[in-house]
Amino acid sequence: FIVKETISTEDILKNIQDSDRYIIFGYATMCKTCDISETMLKVVAEAKALSYERINLNFYKTLIEQFQIRSAPALLLFKDGQLYKEVYAFQSVTYLNEVLEEFLVD
Repeated sequence: FIVKETISTEDILKNIQDSDRYIIFGYATMCKTCDISETMLKVVAEAKALSYERINLNFYKTLIEQFQIRSAPALLLFKDGQLYKEVYAFQSVTYLNEVLEEFLVD
């Protein structure tokens, strides 16, 4: 039983280039910290009406290499086609709210 990537690496790279803001949440299977982090992210994303791409990093080796993703969970924020910020420690809902608030400012 193999779960494959739900969005192609090519489509992700295209979305990064085509969007003025693009958010990727990278997780790993059987990662409790990832579950907790995503719960916090969902709260903030819903409050700000933001959407994000959810990817299982096990299936995206190219992206891991290209953006030098160090661990899971990973929150990658892209602004105008460039990696703007990476978050690996999802400290709290308040912290994520501040990070995303700053990200959304032009």
